[in-house]
Amino acid sequence: MPAGGNLRSVFSSLLGSGAAVAAVFSLSITHTAHAATATTQASSTTTLKDRVSQYLGLNYFTFFDGPGVGTDFTYTPNNLGRASDRGWSFWTNLSARGKFSSNLALDVQFRLQQIVTNEFDARYQGARVGISGTLLKIEAPSYTLIWSGAMNTDLPGVGGQIVSERALIANPGLFSNLTLRPRNSKFSLFALVSPRVWFYSDPQAMDQQSLEGGAVLGQKPEAAINLQPSINYDITEKTAVRAGMLFDIRKNMNDDSLRRWFWPVDFGVSHQINNFISIYPHARFSGPWDNGLRAELNAPTGTRWTDTASLGLWINGTLL
Repeated sequence: MPAGGNLRSVFSSLLGSGAAVAAVFSLSITHTAHAATATTQASSTTTLKDRVSQYLGLNYFTFFDGPGVGTDFTYTPNNLGRASDRGWSFWTNLSARGKFSSNLALDVQFRLQQIVTNEFDARYQGARVGISGTLLKIEAPSYTLIWSGAMNTDLPGVGGQIVSERALIANPGLFSNLTLRPRNSKFSLFALVSPRVWFYSDPQAMDQQSLEGGAVLGQKPEAAINLQPSINYDITEKTAVRAGMLFDIRKNMNDDSLRRWFWPVDFGVSHQINNFISIYPHARFSGPWDNGLRAELNAPTGTRWTDTASLGLWINGTLL
């Protein structure tokens, strides 16, 4: 309601009409009460969420492997130019974190896969448990460096199609991401860093997808060092052009020592829609530098590196 001269003017105009004055005061009091109630509710909701997030976290990462560009549109090609599975697929990692310090948390990750073309198929791909947190953080005058991740392993006792068919016992390792951002620059460096070892009860057992995609018995990792750097250029505050490459050094169960594996490239545009959803539509291919490896692994006769190209989408976010 107006104050000072305006208030007196309003009251003067209402003199002689006590009912009107009462109505104005009634509306004012009701509006104030509703506003106070709404403010209190919003404050309570915010406080509850903040309190819960001090102890719990929930985030997700979904990988969509989409159509082949140089092959059958209804399949996603692998690095040999063969179908990587029976159709396009969504693979979702859902992680629940129980925080026991300001930096560390118990992290349990559940993994689900859906084949969505040719014939729908939903597969539970097991769970992974570990300890996650920030490994290194440097805030220098010229740059910021953050390295965070999780030490974890799959849990064979709780199912999972690939884990079970490969007869996995455990695969302890590190899954981490590193971000280097120079100050006052639109460029930044992001990298996934993942060393890991695998233990199996049957060294030769393979999952059905890999066998159908051209793998042979025992062609599953025993030890690997994966480094996947990407260079990002900010177009806006929430949108960036991105190009990256996976460097995969591994020893498979049927190998004698560590060797170079496929080094595919991806490029696209990343965009943060809000705190809950970020997307990265991209193209991916295994280039001509992998032609020798394809020949060694008996890729189909006449396979070109363009036959490995496909379209994909990453979707990720923090729910709590």
